[in-house]
Order: sequence, then C-alpha cells, then structure tokens
Amino acid sequence: MRVTITALIITGLAGCTSMLLGSNSSSDMSSAVPARSSAQVAQDDTISATIRQQFSADPAVGKYSIGIRTVERKVTLSGTVGSYAVRDRAVQIASNTKNVGGVNNRLVVNTNL
Repeated sequence: MRVTITALIITGLAGCTSMLLGSNSSSDMSSAVPARSSAQVAQDDTISATIRQQFSADPAVGKYSIGIRTVERKVTLSGTVGSYAVRDRAVQIASNTKNVGGVNNRLVVNTNL
C-alpha cells in the first residue's frame, strides 16, 4: 500500500516539475518567443533603447514608467499612464522610431494618477 501511494506521489510530482520548469512538451507554443539571431536581438535592443531615450526626453511621457519590449521589430508598450493624450503620444513616439515594424499598445489609462 505504501509503495503504491509513494509511486503515485512521485508520478504526480514529475508532472508538476515539467509544468513548473516550462517543459516544451505542450503543443501550444503561441506565447513562446521565436528564435532570433544575435543581430536581430541587437537590433531589437537598439529599438527599445531608442524609444526609452525618446520617452525620457518627452515631458509628458517621461513622467510614467512604460514597459518596452521589442521582438522582431514589433514593439509592445505596457504600463499605466494618466491620460489618453500621453498614451497616444507614447504610441506615436514608438511608431515613428527607426526600424519599428509595428506597435502593440497595451497601455492602460488611469485618469486618477
């Protein structure tokens, strides 16, 4: 009886371990970051750094902590800003940055900030 219970616990833990460690056995890899060359990673990092500099230089946008993530020239903006004008300005800055292939706006507006 104890051997059976122990075997069940070990089997259950093995399944949890692969889930916790992010095993690639899942058939749904839609959230995985695609493999990128070192040149692509460098270009994406440059795009993010350029946008970050431009945000810091802008008096309205620079007040907020906006997340910037670039993968294959596609920029994702995230965080919370205090107005729709600031949100739109952040998207405009990112969109007009050299080599940006698109902007995914995930900024939330909270006018109570």
